Amino acid sequence: MEKRWVVVTGGTGMIGQAVCKQLHKRGYAVRVLSRMAREPSADVDDFAVWDPSSRVLPIDAIRGAEAIVHLAGSPIAKRWTASQRTNILDSRIQSSQTLLEALGKLDPHERPPSIISASAIGWYPNSDETWDESSAAGAGFVSEVVQQWESTIRQASDLGCRTTCLRIGLVLSLKGGVLKSLSPVFSLGLGSPIGNGSHWQSWIHIDDLTRMICWAIETPSVSGPVNAVSPQPVTNRAFSKAFAKAMHRPFFTPSVPRWILQLIFGEMSSILFASNRIEPGVATACGFEFHHPKIEEAMESLYQA
Repeated sequence: MEKRWVVVTGGTGMIGQAVCKQLHKRGYAVRVLSRMAREPSADVDDFAVWDPSSRVLPIDAIRGAEAIVHLAGSPIAKRWTASQRTNILDSRIQSSQTLLEALGKLDPHERPPSIISASAIGWYPNSDETWDESSAAGAGFVSEVVQQWESTIRQASDLGCRTTCLRIGLVLSLKGGVLKSLSPVFSLGLGSPIGNGSHWQSWIHIDDLTRMICWAIETPSVSGPVNAVSPQPVTNRAFSKAFAKAMHRPFFTPSVPRWILQLIFGEMSSILFASNRIEPGVATACGFEFHHPKIEEAMESLYQA
C-alpha cells in the first residue's frame, strides 16, 4: 500500500512533536520541514530542509502529500521588542508564502488536498463576551498578526487546497507552553491568580489538539476558521486553582499584581490579562469529541500520566 504522507512545518516544537506522534499512531508517514538536516526518528519518517526567509522549499517535499500541517511560527510569549515583533509576524507570513509558492509550482493533481494551519484565539476581541467563529476580529498587535497569518494561508484555497485555520487557545502540556512556564512557581506552592483572576481563559488539552488536527485532515466538510478550544472556558482563578490541585500544591487567594507582570514582560503582559471566552462552535457542530472538556480532569490527566 502506498504511504499516506503528511508534511508538518514547525514539527520540532511542542505542538509539532505531539502532532507527529499522533499522525504516526494513525498510520500516516510523516515528513517534517526543518531548517537543518536531521535523521528520521520514531515519529518522523523523513526530514526535508527548507528556508522560509529565503523562500526555499523543494517542491518534491510536498508533492502528492495527503495534507500539510502548518505550525511554523516564532513563539509569541516573549517581551515584544521591535525586532521580536517583526520576527513574530515575518516567521508566520514568510513560511506561509513559501508554502503557497511551492504549491503553485505543482500540477493541480499533485497538490495536497488539505492544509491545516495553526492560528490563535488572539483573533478575537479582549472581552468577557462569548465569541465563536462568526465573530469579528479584535484589535491590537496579536489580532493583527493572526489576521495577516490567516489571510495569507487562506490563499491556498485558490489553488484547490481545502484550508482550515485552527484558532488555538492555551495548550495544556507539560512539555512547554503556559504550564511549563508556571510550573516553577506552582511547584513551590506559590500559585495564585493573575490580576483579580476574573478574566476568561480558553484552553485545550494537547491530546485533544492533536486529535483535532487529524480530525480536520480526515473531515472534508471542515474548512475556514475552527476554534481549537475546550467547550468549557474558565476564569483565570479557576484555571490556576485546578493547576495547583493537580500538582498537589496549595493555592493562594492573593493574586499577582498587574504592575509586576507589566514590569517583567512589558507590553506582552497584555496577553496574560486578555479575557478570551471562546466557543468551539464548528468543532462541536461537526461532531468532534473532546476527551478532556473539563479543566480539573484535563490538568489531573497530565500529572497522572
